[in-house]
Amino acid sequence: MQKGKTKITNTIKGFWQHVDGNIYAVKSTTFGKILGGVGPLDANDLRHLDDYDYKPTIKEWLETAIAERKLRRINPR
Repeated sequence: MQKGKTKITNTIKGFWQHVDGNIYAVKSTTFGKILGGVGPLDANDLRHLDDYDYKPTIKEWLETAIAERKLRRINPR
């Protein structure tokens, strides 16, 4: 591990839905810091949250959408 870097072990994964209807899987710290996400996902083919490969490529977009209240947590069943 690089000096000054902290290993993050406590994470939360969840589904979030955008106001446009698209669904994303989001991984964050227990303090709410977004680590990565994946999507948009097919609402009819959602897998277990551990099956997704969370990438930081949409992190900034997710943070902005959440701050603008355009994404909300969902519990699809």
